[in-house]
Amino acid sequence: MPAYRSSAEGEIRDAVVTFLRQHRPEARIIHEINASFGGNRIDVMAVDRAEIIAVEIKSAKDKLDRLDSQMKAMKRVAHHALAVLHEKFLVVRPSNKSTAHFERDGAYYRYDRPEGFENDRDVWIFPQKPRALNPGYDWLAKWPEPNLQPFTALPETALQILWHEELRDLCNLLSIPTGKRPTNASMINSLRWLATGRDITRGICWSLRARECIEADPAIIEGWAA
Repeated sequence: MPAYRSSAEGEIRDAVVTFLRQHRPEARIIHEINASFGGNRIDVMAVDRAEIIAVEIKSAKDKLDRLDSQMKAMKRVAHHALAVLHEKFLVVRPSNKSTAHFERDGAYYRYDRPEGFENDRDVWIFPQKPRALNPGYDWLAKWPEPNLQPFTALPETALQILWHEELRDLCNLLSIPTGKRPTNASMINSLRWLATGRDITRGICWSLRARECIEADPAIIEGWAA
């Protein structure tokens, strides 16, 4: 574990990676990747051949003041943007006997996601464990598998996650002209105009699976199938 990473974060990260490997066994796991040029850093990313899952981790030592902007940044480059929060961030709300997580002084209460994320099903709680008195209402206990995204294009902003050389290689791969001194912006515009959402999505995943990263699974070098 890198020296800058706390054991509190590492525990959650290990659980997230285990979960991703279970549900996306063919995906490449990458740690600490920028969402765009100089943008927010994504804690964990799973990159399959045509699907990206991005995860933000909040340990007991973190704060939630940037979570909203981090979620928005992840949604710009991934099919799924997930936040995994330590249970210390749960809030207590009045409840009834059926939906309660605990009883105190004759009144019933339940745990809920923090303010602003009450109804966000992409905000998960660590650890995964039973909390409700009635198992039928234990909606925070288990992380749901992200729905597969077949035939779904990444957001057009996802191209911003690629480096200059990766954009150029992708243009060349798709026979898209770049000119003599292309900029990132010009290549992104050309790709958006001349390539299909399918090719862009597969191209981004192809590039990220092959990228040399400081902390990640070994690079996956694959041929390009039209």
